[in-house]
Amino acid sequence: MIVTELVTNACKYAYPEGRSGSIRVRAVAVEGQLSVSVEDDGVGFPGGGAPQGTGFGTRIVHAMAFNLGATLHHDRQHTGTRMTLTMPL
Repeated sequence: MIVTELVTNACKYAYPEGRSGSIRVRAVAVEGQLSVSVEDDGVGFPGGGAPQGTGFGTRIVHAMAFNLGATLHHDRQHTGTRMTLTMPL
């Protein structure tokens, strides 16, 4: 559900006004940790501040990550947006 919500957010917000681009989903398991990232090459998301839309999806993602004992990281150095969820296997 978390990945679905992150992909949906990328579709809704990364490419305004008919822009096109790519959304990539990657999963890697290393040393007992699963890392799943959703990345786009769109307009970017500054993180923090007021959410776009209702913010309900973001609240769900954070609550679900917490319940999984996972961390959610927003990569501010990346062109576009990359959200990475890391959790124990």
